[in-house]
Amino acid sequence: MNIYDIKSINKNIYGRKRFPLKKARDYVESLINSFKKYYLELGYKEELPLPISSGFDPSVVFIGSGISVLKPRLFAGTLSSPGYFIVQNCVRARNVNSLLDCSYTHMWGSYFTNLLLIAPPGRLRSTCNETFDYFEHRLGIAPVNMLIHINSADTDLMDICMQRYGTKILEIDTKEHIYYKHKIGVEGVIGRSFNLALRRPSSNEFCDIGNFIIHTYEDRQFFVEIGFGASTILKELYGLDHVQDCTPVIGLHVENEVIKRKFEDTIITCTVLFREGLRPFTRDNRNRILKQYLRAMSYFRAKSGLSIKDLSQIISNFERMEFPKSSLHVTDDVIKSLQIVENDLLFKKNVSKNERIIRETLRAIKI
Repeated sequence: MNIYDIKSINKNIYGRKRFPLKKARDYVESLINSFKKYYLELGYKEELPLPISSGFDPSVVFIGSGISVLKPRLFAGTLSSPGYFIVQNCVRARNVNSLLDCSYTHMWGSYFTNLLLIAPPGRLRSTCNETFDYFEHRLGIAPVNMLIHINSADTDLMDICMQRYGTKILEIDTKEHIYYKHKIGVEGVIGRSFNLALRRPSSNEFCDIGNFIIHTYEDRQFFVEIGFGASTILKELYGLDHVQDCTPVIGLHVENEVIKRKFEDTIITCTVLFREGLRPFTRDNRNRILKQYLRAMSYFRAKSGLSIKDLSQIISNFERMEFPKSSLHVTDDVIKSLQIVENDLLFKKNVSKNERIIRETLRAIKI
């Protein structure tokens, strides 16, 4: 009998059972509050998040990590101890160029919440152990269900992990060299990392949830960065099918799993960016990317045979569930923009390859 057989039929290896999708927001908030409380108790200071499309960090189009907001702290003098943390909503738009390729599903959603902290380089060991304590004692994750991907050349990081866990949960030198390297968009700043993975409840596989990084600048240790995706943690703890189940799009009934997940990604990302005031009709990199997501949404709407009316209701339900305390509603704006995009595609003379695919799909379905 293996470790999966001895648990209650209703609970997984983490002692948890899958939550109802309608309650997903509550579980995300619970994890966020747990993270905040833990690091505040340790004396870390909280940095407030910024809008994803703020342009605060000129090295990126959208804020894709909390480090974009914390960069000024790094160059303002000595980083105060024990450090800072942030809970930052992010968009990483790398999915956008392959949305129309329905031969595979993206493992990650474009939109997610980043839990991230920074600390002075002298606290590398302490900060790593504090974070291990968080996972073990606050989240109740046994080391047997953790895996650390690490490069043997990073002897300082190896020493920390070996002292804590020995070699039992270390997977050494199994990744490409670049896997252990990181950049923050500042010339001369280079990071070396080990990654933490959690065991998937339904198998003996592990899935990465975040990084422990020591950054150097001008040949000296500069700062420690540790970051995780809230949805990647929750996916493994609760045995979810996909990270997007943490921001569920209720009512989207699509049999093809690949199309469903990519359709969800477009709905989530478009809604989030519309709520920040972006619109797809100006020549700006942020709006150009938004337009690509909107066109992909049109494609999946047609592939799924979903009417404009039904799509409008689905987006409205998502918006109310994901942002329950907000009086702002952008569903009508999303739908109006979608219809403009579709009409443009149907009658445009010169179209790209992807635009042609979308147009042909729209014409075939006739909705």
